Amino acid sequence: MKTNVKLEYGSATFEIQALEDDNYKDEVLEMLEFIGEHEDQFEILGEMKSAPKMADSGAEDKSLDEFLPSQTKNEEEENAESDPLYPIASRIKVPVSELNTFLHVEPEEDSPPFVYTEDLDIDARRQVDKQRIVSLIILYLWDECYGYDRMKSTQLKDSLEFSDTSSSGMANMYQGKGDRYFDRRGRGPSATVGLTPPGKRQARKELTQIVNQR
Repeated sequence: MKTNVKLEYGSATFEIQALEDDNYKDEVLEMLEFIGEHEDQFEILGEMKSAPKMADSGAEDKSLDEFLPSQTKNEEEENAESDPLYPIASRIKVPVSELNTFLHVEPEEDSPPFVYTEDLDIDARRQVDKQRIVSLIILYLWDECYGYDRMKSTQLKDSLEFSDTSSSGMANMYQGKGDRYFDRRGRGPSATVGLTPPGKRQARKELTQIVNQR
């Protein structure tokens, strides 16, 4: 059985034919190195017409990516794991890139997190519901990404406003369902708020729901 490998690069076409027992992988690598070394000598019409594939008669096509260094893929994985949102993304099983589209965190600056709510479904809900959901997310980020299990109520108000969510009448969000989710302590300027275990679970649920609805 023959194996045909064809690579189209601009106007140039390269092809290798090998028997099943031939070590054609070395030839593929040499071909790729040759293209890289003589790139400026080819008439480049644009990027590759399509991703190069290795066609094996009667067998499933294989991508030439398996012959290329895995450095790029490894770097992408390392970058994702170094993202402050990665632990949350891993916990709720969503791509960290999805969370980065609507969450803002800067743990190194100790700047409180906020949520980009403009394009989210929660923007159309009642004010008290929106306040509760956004506050759950903010406090969860504050705990998971910054390492603080409590936030000053004044900071939470600021984060809500940065999240395009009114902080007016915040006391209402602590009623009903909120009584199970939030742990409030103190009064006035020294008042703080954190999440109860049910509150953390609800925060993860809200994040997952937001990602799934996008």
